[in-house]
Amino acid sequence: MKIQHTLLFVAFFISIQSAHSEEFATASFIKGKVSFLSANDTSKLWKTLKVNDSLKPGDRVKTGNGSKVDFIYKESEFRIQQNTDFTLTEWDVSKSNSKIAVEKGAAWFRVKDFKKGNFTVSTPTTTAGVRGTAFGVFYEEKEKKGYTCVCEGLVNINGTDFSKGTGGAVALGKSELEKNEYKELITKEGATPKVKEKMKDFPMLAKCLPCHKPIGWKADGVMFDQKYGN
Repeated sequence: MKIQHTLLFVAFFISIQSAHSEEFATASFIKGKVSFLSANDTSKLWKTLKVNDSLKPGDRVKTGNGSKVDFIYKESEFRIQQNTDFTLTEWDVSKSNSKIAVEKGAAWFRVKDFKKGNFTVSTPTTTAGVRGTAFGVFYEEKEKKGYTCVCEGLVNINGTDFSKGTGGAVALGKSELEKNEYKELITKEGATPKVKEKMKDFPMLAKCLPCHKPIGWKADGVMFDQKYGN
């Protein structure tokens, strides 16, 4: 009888944990070492993130050189690239509401489970609100500039809507929104040689290469994301 009670308790505990985990995005893929600081950890000690760990409000994630992590929530994806500082500032699935901060580095998002405008990603200079499904957010520390590029649908950047193949950028201390277009630079096949040329004056484009592999040219130091579009 005691064994049966124990087994029932374990089964109940597992079911509760499983239901609880479905409320949050979980790490589905990790490459290299990814550091994780839980908002609930009173010791404030950074730990190593593992596959299936959940991302909760206030949690902070850091990737180093050569490391990355992907989070999944239902049909939504968050792909955090190398050398990125990422914090989930708010998360409320009952209201389909989420707020994310990218203090530095690069992250890509495909959003399918949140209401229009209720999913936002901020850098020190920009705020991107979802009007569509997929977009990239970057913050370059050397330039002190935040960028957002739209891969699918519409994204509102600092009050202005941008469509697929376009993007906006804002430098720290300035309010002017720079507008850019990538339609001829990046195609379904990948990043054309025009990207390499434009990168000389616009280094941020290198952040697009993990998802848009160079076609007809080579790029050094890039971690290619073979899962893009899948």
